[in-house]
Amino acid sequence: MSENTVRKYIRQLEERNLITTEPTEVITKRSGRRNGNLLFTLRPIQEVIDQYYARQLEELELATERQRVANLLREQESPA
Repeated sequence: MSENTVRKYIRQLEERNLITTEPTEVITKRSGRRNGNLLFTLRPIQEVIDQYYARQLEELELATERQRVANLLREQESPA
């Protein structure tokens, strides 16, 4: 895979909160500091699942509220 493809997929995993990344530093023989590799941490799967379901529930509640308001507006617009 190309470097850009790998970056894209890492970014997607981060956006979905499946992993976290943090940069590291290495110290060279001449005591200089350089960028190292990314340190990847996998999040506990149960946390990821719980967060996913919580987000789904929020979206469902929002859609339900929008539908309720739309129904109320329709009732007000139509003559009784």
